Amino acid sequence: MLPRICKLLGLGAGFRGINGSIVWDKGSSVPADGTPGYEVEGVYFDTTNGVTYVNEGTILSCDFNERSALTSTQEALLGATAGTATASKALVLDSSGEVPLGTIQLQAGMTPGTGISTGTGTICSHRVTKVGDVIKTEILLDITGLNDGGTNGDVIGKDGGTANCHIGQITAAVNGTIVSGRITCFEAPAGGNADIDLWTSTASTGAQDAAVAGLAGAAQMINHGAWSAGEIAVLSAVPAANTYLYLANGTKTDANYSAGIVLIELFGV
Repeated sequence: MLPRICKLLGLGAGFRGINGSIVWDKGSSVPADGTPGYEVEGVYFDTTNGVTYVNEGTILSCDFNERSALTSTQEALLGATAGTATASKALVLDSSGEVPLGTIQLQAGMTPGTGISTGTGTICSHRVTKVGDVIKTEILLDITGLNDGGTNGDVIGKDGGTANCHIGQITAAVNGTIVSGRITCFEAPAGGNADIDLWTSTASTGAQDAAVAGLAGAAQMINHGAWSAGEIAVLSAVPAANTYLYLANGTKTDANYSAGIVLIELFGV
């Protein structure tokens, strides 16, 4: 039989396993590492200090560690800098609450106005991520439940002239400086008119069925025409900082949408 290791000062007989090794014992001193002789291959309890030790080493070289404390390996894993993602380290948030993932960082969210978020069956979800120096804003829209208004160029939103029909605000702090963008149509609009354009305004209160061009600082980002599933169109202009995004009809129908899913993607630095 191999000689036993892990000498323990003042150790009693302990509990022996079927191979004769001591799997549990107690004593009034701290176990010594890596010393051939009297062995404990399992758990040892220091009765003087009330500390439990576990052998995390091998048969030939034991390594006792307190269960009430971290091992050196575990401590190394926690050696993180707040707000910085480092390989093989714990991830710790900084004071901003942002989640760093190496060069990928989740930014703060965006919020649609109540003229969009209260639509029946409507979805307006945002995701803003920073990868390296590029900030990507994604807005997924299901326009089901919104109304396209009774005049060409009307703001799309919850029927009845509901205010606050923007789909989110662009800010430099969250979205960066927008340099390009595109819209992908996953499901063709139905019910209301399929001719939908993207606009911006410095006003957040734009109401459904109101002329989008009449909003403060109004600017058109794309004049597309009717959308079909699978179409992708690049914006002809990009949103400025501190402006709100709006959908507006290009052709009137004055009806509620029963379908229509688009993804707006904006790229900033």
